[in-house]
Amino acid sequence: MRLFSYKMTSDSGFAPNPFGQTLTLATCKPQIRLRKSVDDWIAGFSSRTLAGHDVGSERLIYLMHVAEKPHMRDYFSDSRFQDKVPDISARGPTAKAGDNIYRPQRPDASSWAEFEQLPNLNHWSRDRPNEFHHRQDVSGQYVLIADEFYYFGGSALDLPPECRPEIPRGQSGHGKNTPSKQARRFVDYIRSRFQPGRHGDPHRWPKVSDDKGGRCG
Repeated sequence: MRLFSYKMTSDSGFAPNPFGQTLTLATCKPQIRLRKSVDDWIAGFSSRTLAGHDVGSERLIYLMHVAEKPHMRDYFSDSRFQDKVPDISARGPTAKAGDNIYRPQRPDASSWAEFEQLPNLNHWSRDRPNEFHHRQDVSGQYVLIADEFYYFGGSALDLPPECRPEIPRGQSGHGKNTPSKQARRFVDYIRSRFQPGRHGDPHRWPKVSDDKGGRCG
């Protein structure tokens, strides 16, 4: 078992996006999206920047098992993920948080200039695309799609010491690998206590009565 953990400085329902059919990681963390493989596990933890959690007190925001790794150009046109194309005019927050923001301009699109960045609330600068995020996101090339995930968001989970995986002290582009035996203990702990799906809203999430943030995956 391969498990990679990293710290999150933002949790807005965008990266990862836990709504719609399943949880996806389509933006940010380009090295993780580029280098990690199908059957790997990815875990995102809180940080001081996000929630005031110092080293040793980080909490689990999400855990995903990678089942698919399509190219960004194929993700955009996949019928399963059309509800993740953001609609910033929508009334509720779920449709606005979509991560399917890169429209290929040619069938074999690969470089950042061959993708159009769609209007979105996370990687958009006021009224125009953000070139820094555009370049960084597309450099990851791939989207990680879960077949099993546990998303806690703003209800991030405090783990007992014996079940904690390896967590980097600071930001880690590639994520920190946990030895297989401890990785298995951690995953088994989560599986034994929670059903797959979403168990909370993101840290940065508006309080609205008509939109509960989508259905569990």
